[in-house]
Amino acid sequence: MAEPVPLTLADLAELLTFIHADDRDTWLAVAMGVKAEFGEAGFDTWNAWSQTGDGYNSADAKSVWKSCRKRGTGMGTVIKLAKDNGWSPRREPITAEEKRRLSAEAEQRRAVRQAEIEADEARLGVMREAVAQACEQIWTKHCKPEGTSPYLKRKQVGAFGVGFFHYTVVLAIDDARQRCDVWVGSETRTFFANLPKPRPDSFSFMMFKAGTIAVPLRDAAGKLWSLQAINEQGTKLFPKYGRKGGCFHVLGELAGAEFVAEAEGYATAASVHMALDWPVAMAVDSGNLVTVARAMRAACPDAKLVVFGDDDPAVKNNPGRMKAEAAAAEVGGFAVFPVMPGEAA
Repeated sequence: MAEPVPLTLADLAELLTFIHADDRDTWLAVAMGVKAEFGEAGFDTWNAWSQTGDGYNSADAKSVWKSCRKRGTGMGTVIKLAKDNGWSPRREPITAEEKRRLSAEAEQRRAVRQAEIEADEARLGVMREAVAQACEQIWTKHCKPEGTSPYLKRKQVGAFGVGFFHYTVVLAIDDARQRCDVWVGSETRTFFANLPKPRPDSFSFMMFKAGTIAVPLRDAAGKLWSLQAINEQGTKLFPKYGRKGGCFHVLGELAGAEFVAEAEGYATAASVHMALDWPVAMAVDSGNLVTVARAMRAACPDAKLVVFGDDDPAVKNNPGRMKAEAAAAEVGGFAVFPVMPGEAA
């Protein structure tokens, strides 16, 4: 087993010069590795390196760094990337005392990073619950069962358990105060008039306009955690901190169903429901298909489960097909890949 490479924050900038920041997958891996090793102390060095890549965006960099919450890719991956491009650690002799010092520093960094992870997880839990409560308020008080949607009309699908907006609603999310506020109708003018300029990174908002539909996303126990907004143009938006993992929307009734379908987007789910009269679980995206398939199997143990996947060979690794097949295999179901006329769901 190779001996760990002694590395301090002071060494990091030089090491990163051996890695190109242009490839996004590499950029993400380096972010995760640096944060796993150095925590928040590593941001400035990583951010400075990021600026050497094409298409650098400060807001994107801050968002990606913040999203690296748990341990995943480690510093070993970053060191390998650097070595593959010619970097080598210094070979000066190191004393036993220096080894102990470097080991103690590394252990201290790990302890600090673990404290950061725990604080991030606690903050995430608070904000996720606050967003869930705000979404429940919007859904029960401001979403109507009937309305107009250019998106649904263009897709030629019906409204199955979705909500319509007849006036503007704003969901404001304040990380610093760890709270959410809902602004409605004429109140929204006050909200935008008082919006700080420039807007701090800790503050975000999501606006639902007339003509937008909301798709409620619930967990297997029925709790509403988030809303997917689909506006007139078909753009799909989610509130910051809104939970997607393990959440879904069911079109139709699961009770007593002989067949249960699953699909990623609302338009595909609605098309399947209208064509076959089966209940369909909308899983939002391919990464959620397996988890939702398990929930459908638990809810309907005797039903035949069919996953309607998105097959797009032009996309790297074709995740829509891969995840659909994995979801079907997980629950003893079938994966099919319908060809839909017009745009993707």
